[in-house]
Amino acid sequence: MPVTLTLEADGRILRVVYADPWSIEEMLAAFEDTGRYLDAATKPIHLLVDVTRVVRPTLGALRAREAPILHHPMGGDIAVFGANSLARAIAETVMRLARFKRAHFFASEAEALAYLNNLIAQETTA
Repeated sequence: MPVTLTLEADGRILRVVYADPWSIEEMLAAFEDTGRYLDAATKPIHLLVDVTRVVRPTLGALRAREAPILHHPMGGDIAVFGANSLARAIAETVMRLARFKRAHFFASEAEALAYLNNLIAQETTA
């Protein structure tokens, strides 16, 4: 499946993997699943987005501004890794359109995961 979701870290991180070829319909279906996870959450859920297998973003990717994580009260930060320059430019545009300031880009999965784990540790001690 070109867009897959996996809930990790005791329900605190939702790993989203995009792989070419993926479609807008698959992205929107993943948003529905994400919304269900967020609705059931008692603590913020952060997204770990893997786009290492995306060469060329699908037309209509700007609809990502409809992602529930961007507006839901249980939506946390987004850590994206593996984005090429085009994918990153599109994602940054989506974040600006949605007025979402908690998206971060990383060169590797390890860096992205370390960032989210640190955030969760801070939330746990607060």
